Amino acid sequence: MANLPLSQDFEFGREVAEVHSIFEATGATPKRGMRLALIGNFAPRKCGIATFTTDIFEKLGAYHPEITVDVHALDDPRRPLSYEGVASTIVCDDPEAYSRAARRINEAGVDAVWLQHEYGIFGGPDGEMVTHFVDRLAAPLVLTLHTVLSEPSERQRAIMRHLITRASRIMVMSSRARDLLISHYEAGAGLIEVIEHGAPDRPFGRQDEFKARFGLEGRKVLMSFGLIGPGKGLEHAIRALPKIVARHPEVLYRIVGATHPNLVAAEGEAYRESLEALARELGVADHVGWENRFLQTDELLDQLEASDIYLTPYPGLQQATSGTLSYAVALGKAVISTPYVHARELLASDAGLLIEPNSSDTIAQAVITLLDDPEAMTAMQRRAYARGRETIWPRFASASAQLVTKAVAPEPVVPPVTAIPGLSAVLAMSDATGMLQHSVGVVPDRRHGYCLDDNARALMLMNVAEGISVGERMKWSLAYAAFIQSAWNPDLKRFRNFMRFDRSWCEDEGSEDSNGRAVWALGQTIELSRDRGLADWAQGLYDDVIQAVGALGSPAPPPSPCWAPARCCAATRPMPHRARWLNAAATS
Repeated sequence: MANLPLSQDFEFGREVAEVHSIFEATGATPKRGMRLALIGNFAPRKCGIATFTTDIFEKLGAYHPEITVDVHALDDPRRPLSYEGVASTIVCDDPEAYSRAARRINEAGVDAVWLQHEYGIFGGPDGEMVTHFVDRLAAPLVLTLHTVLSEPSERQRAIMRHLITRASRIMVMSSRARDLLISHYEAGAGLIEVIEHGAPDRPFGRQDEFKARFGLEGRKVLMSFGLIGPGKGLEHAIRALPKIVARHPEVLYRIVGATHPNLVAAEGEAYRESLEALARELGVADHVGWENRFLQTDELLDQLEASDIYLTPYPGLQQATSGTLSYAVALGKAVISTPYVHARELLASDAGLLIEPNSSDTIAQAVITLLDDPEAMTAMQRRAYARGRETIWPRFASASAQLVTKAVAPEPVVPPVTAIPGLSAVLAMSDATGMLQHSVGVVPDRRHGYCLDDNARALMLMNVAEGISVGERMKWSLAYAAFIQSAWNPDLKRFRNFMRFDRSWCEDEGSEDSNGRAVWALGQTIELSRDRGLADWAQGLYDDVIQAVGALGSPAPPPSPCWAPARCCAATRPMPHRARWLNAAATS
């Protein structure tokens, strides 16, 4: 409060803090640091988005500690997990969970929100619950779009365009994705940043050391990694092995990673077992090594270092990013890949070999070509390693820090009208009696007691507030309702307005506008309260008072707060600050 703008209070002849709507723009304040809300799947969840979100958290912490990161982890209720060190978890298919998270984020006063978007990780058809969520966030929104479809469904297109309209900055990991956003989704080019997937910074050429660690001495090691499923094209690599092994019998193809949990839930390990059966049928089972588990990043990197050639034979060509491809290039592996979006861009300038999809013959030919010419393979590995220097974690972290810094607008920004305002200030001004009138800075000032006006407003706020639990809503609704009930003076058929802190009334009859606001609150409670009992209470009191207040001459709330100082027992006391916590929705 000490930093709020001041205005002249002509009733008291002193300067006091102005009252501002939550929808007013306020100027940017210089900050020593920045606070960021980071939203997405998160470790220990086992998927690419979780790994990426965790990497952002860890690398910003390591390289840019001036940015404080609050993680809000999306959780799958079918496979709930325990998350450590996060600000909150969001049950991905629960609309109320998104409202609660939005309120928590807004109340935290973060400078920006960074959301990882993939259609499958949010609730609703095509993850459409994300649109409701972003509409309720007040801070500037940064998006990472992990999938940008060239042929989306109508709903997918609508979701993407909605997100784009809310975004202050958009991050993609390929130029192709950037071009699609501009041409297919009408995104502004100035909003979009291309930041390549980050990768580790490790020394070059340590294959022999790590082969010895894993008992792979004397082998030429091919490797594919990731959650196993039909979209990986692993059957084409296995079908290529007979030709490869005939030429290079020392070859071992290592398939590293667990079966995708959604696939396991649908059909168990049927797909993996079909691959094992295919290897046996082709007589190459001894040349296929299986690592059927999800590896943490450090162990994955160690196993990548033990390989010579990295294979990504994906049949689909729309994949905009692959974290493991970035890792393999940065570690200096010779990469053979189908030309999906990320591979085309990362492997340009001969940093790897691109082959046609769904072709075991081209895989066999590419592998044999490299193994036949060790010098050429080493040269390709060195080109890959040099290309990977552009994506190592310090560079990724620096680009990420710049991304979120640009999103924090230097000019005043008006939050969207759908943003969920924080309740912390309202609740800090409330106790078991109701809502106090004034504060000294952020500290409630008990000297001035309570008034009907503010408690009517507070009850109306509880009727429409989002992101609050049922128990907490009822606790405060009943406190404010009880104040209104107590304020009714049946002898005079009028509401009292001002109450001392000891719960004694300052008056027998309040102002006409405070009576009008009480009736307004009762009517709104009848219509909007989410509790039937509370609505019934409001209806009963409304029926008692409505005829009596009909004779009032000016019952409507005035355009500015009516302080009625002469009627308040505290009016003669000094008032260093006047800080009413008004809710814009309840006074509009």
